[in-house]
Amino acid sequence: MEDSGRVVKVTIFGQSYPIRARVEDEGYVRTIAQFVDSKMKEIDETMKPSSTMKVAILTALNIADELMSLQKEREKQQFSHTDRLEAISSSLDEALKES
Repeated sequence: MEDSGRVVKVTIFGQSYPIRARVEDEGYVRTIAQFVDSKMKEIDETMKPSSTMKVAILTALNIADELMSLQKEREKQQFSHTDRLEAISSSLDEALKES
């Protein structure tokens, strides 16, 4: 029988949400909910949007921006590592040809 998990109750921006999660993911779900809650409170305090929906949308946009920025940075690092590995490989090839 498949384990359907358990319901974890989290509070985000004053609203309670039941989230179904595997038992081993309960802490992770709570961490994510706390992250979203803190981001929404931050947006609400700094921008004073007129509705909860606007807070949620602005929060989603900010989190998406953070995610995309991290993805771009990871991609740059990956290309940098690839270039360095190719340079090392070329150097090793040359050194082996000379010996």
